[in-house]
Amino acid sequence: MESTNGSNPGFGQARQEGGELAPHAQDRHMSVDPLSASLTRMELSLMRLYEAFSSWALELQKYVSGYQLSFPETALLHCVRLRGGTTTLAEMMIFMHRHDLAAINYSLRRLEQHGVIRRVRGPYRREVAYALTDTGRAITDTYGRLRQQVLVQLCREVVGMQGATNDAAAAMERMTGIYDQATQAVLNQSLIATGSMLPPELAPEPEPAPAPVPVARTSKAGAARSPAKTPAKRTGSRSRT
Repeated sequence: MESTNGSNPGFGQARQEGGELAPHAQDRHMSVDPLSASLTRMELSLMRLYEAFSSWALELQKYVSGYQLSFPETALLHCVRLRGGTTTLAEMMIFMHRHDLAAINYSLRRLEQHGVIRRVRGPYRREVAYALTDTGRAITDTYGRLRQQVLVQLCREVVGMQGATNDAAAAMERMTGIYDQATQAVLNQSLIATGSMLPPELAPEPEPAPAPVPVARTSKAGAARSPAKTPAKRTGSRSRT
């Protein structure tokens, strides 16, 4: 394959014999224009960043605590610490932008079993809050100290890293709102009677009309014909007098 400018072929430049684009260059899935391509690149970067970040957090958590937690459990533990050491379930769901109540309750029970958090009385009578135990505070202290020595030190070696992380955080916070808005737009499709986001070739076919109900035939007089009744067969015989 050769590129049009003689250099190594890049995205969208690889061509087959005859000048046609190669199959991999023709398929621009979720990258049909510059903005959608940039968005796809960001989404792929977020997925890779999540995998790298979760691996780092889990390994460090295991190193400082001596036992393995899941990533959601590790995140919840540090969420309690970031909230000042005591927080309610509702505050955690808002703070972490999570909606899976059952999964959060399961993770909280697991953290209680490990002895790093405990239940306390919330600000309202029937509201439960969670607070760090002495063990949980010691673990998060050690986690933060090693994070400062390893991760933060590596970031210091990158010129302009502080500004870049602030810009990235601001962009991701704004994208969170945009994704929420897009999610609501999809969910609202079932509530809107007209219009669809799908192109005509992908729109679902309308449901077929119900079959007509057969109407009973009527006589000339207008009365509905009914099947002739067969007289019931008499049983027994009438006694003679």
